[in-house]
Amino acid sequence: MRVLTIDIGNTAVKGSVFENGILIESILVEDLDARPFFPFIDRYRPGGAICCSVGRDPGAFLDEIGECVGKPVMRLSHETPLPIGVEYATPSTLGLDRIAAAAGASLVAEEALVVDAGTAVTLDIVVRNRFLGGNISPGMRLRFRSLNRFTSRLPLVSATGDIPTFGYDTETAIRAGVVNGIVSEIVSAYKEARKRYPRIRLLLTGGDADFLAPYICRYGVKPVTAYSLVGKGLERIYLHAEKTDSLRTAADINSDNNNAKYKSLQSDI
Repeated sequence: MRVLTIDIGNTAVKGSVFENGILIESILVEDLDARPFFPFIDRYRPGGAICCSVGRDPGAFLDEIGECVGKPVMRLSHETPLPIGVEYATPSTLGLDRIAAAAGASLVAEEALVVDAGTAVTLDIVVRNRFLGGNISPGMRLRFRSLNRFTSRLPLVSATGDIPTFGYDTETAIRAGVVNGIVSEIVSAYKEARKRYPRIRLLLTGGDADFLAPYICRYGVKPVTAYSLVGKGLERIYLHAEKTDSLRTAADINSDNNNAKYKSLQSDI
């Protein structure tokens, strides 16, 4: 069965078609516009669709997608049945994208530190199909913008350019501080996680994964870039929820049949 997964982030919308855990193709759009999805859906004819959103309300967008797929889009929520355990003190506040990435990570590694480098940088530990918790900090562009916005003289700098160990002017000082700071944060978290879980793997996903990977490697840490981690997890959650609903339906039918048989026996008596 082919499943369309839709990951609505802070800056972009990613649609992917999976079949049996294998990514077939992905598209990326900048806004909640269903039109680019129509030829994509027509080409692959998914049997179902699931979406997670980190903040924006995708109501009308998902209605249009559902009409094209031929059935309503499943929306991941904190009430959705999950194929993983969540050991988090406040599960109702856990980001849905973090849940999906954790579900995908469990298919890749038994022990994983999942780093999603996007608008925010999240570092989550997933061990033996259980989400244990993690950290959240500002992403790369957010750090650059914050330094410019909340100071009177620091310029807005991008990640493009020289990144020395120590900056030799204001621009390189900001760039080195932001990029090396994020990399050090990731490497430090990974090394701490390895003390508890010696076989843990570093899974790197998100829009800045490709940019950060070579800098992480300089510290002797080799991340596994897993671009489709959230989508892979969404497919897994969709199939699990569908199976759960089927089992519930079957249980209800059996219960109704048993009740009918009991009433029949009562009438015979």
